[in-house]
Amino acid sequence: MAVPCSQISSLLTETLGLQRIPIGLSFTHEAPKDIPGLDEIVPSACAMWTLAETKLFFAPASSHYHCPLGAMVMGFDLPDEQTALLQDELGMMCGVNYVREEELPQVPKIAEPSVGIIYGPLSQFSSHPDLVLLWLSPKQSMMMSESCGSINWSNTPQGLFGRPGCASLAYAATQKQPGQSLGCVGMRINTEINDDLMLMAVPKESIDSLSVNLPALAKAHNVMEAHYLRRIEHVSTLRN
Repeated sequence: MAVPCSQISSLLTETLGLQRIPIGLSFTHEAPKDIPGLDEIVPSACAMWTLAETKLFFAPASSHYHCPLGAMVMGFDLPDEQTALLQDELGMMCGVNYVREEELPQVPKIAEPSVGIIYGPLSQFSSHPDLVLLWLSPKQSMMMSESCGSINWSNTPQGLFGRPGCASLAYAATQKQPGQSLGCVGMRINTEINDDLMLMAVPKESIDSLSVNLPALAKAHNVMEAHYLRRIEHVSTLRN
């Protein structure tokens, strides 16, 4: 039985000590009748992530077109005008050496097309969303990465990226494992997120396991913190 989203949200917030609440994203094949549509114009898909902390809403594909790169990464088909803008923007990024041309074909995007995305606080979703987004400090990222098994040295550590920040969502959705971004310039500006936070996208497939793995890992971290504090205290006595 799936753990309720409200319970998962509380677990993440309290165990990690999050500065910002977890949000959810669900890709949909039709506009929902019981969820209000986005009633404002925003500059990018990532700008909707912070807006989603305040309310549950549906954003159609067209609401994402102001950032053609983000709209492409989210899997939306672009009209001709947005396609031309995307090519211009990518050309500019390569021209100023922000992105390498050979990277462009490798940027992940959502594989399954949708008509839009439902955004909102994780606690307000009645069923697990396709993705959960978290803003994490390095310490919190460490705990989440360990909980999800993405930095296990017995496997190849993976899932940490840079620009564009939204590509971490596409990675998580397509690879069915968490994706993280250190944050691109656009993401920092459009979300106004503090520079000391990074983004993690957790796929639906990993959500339920957090209810078991995260508390166990938090307990292990507490044990290790006490261990290192005792060592410092012991070394301090030797100095005296």
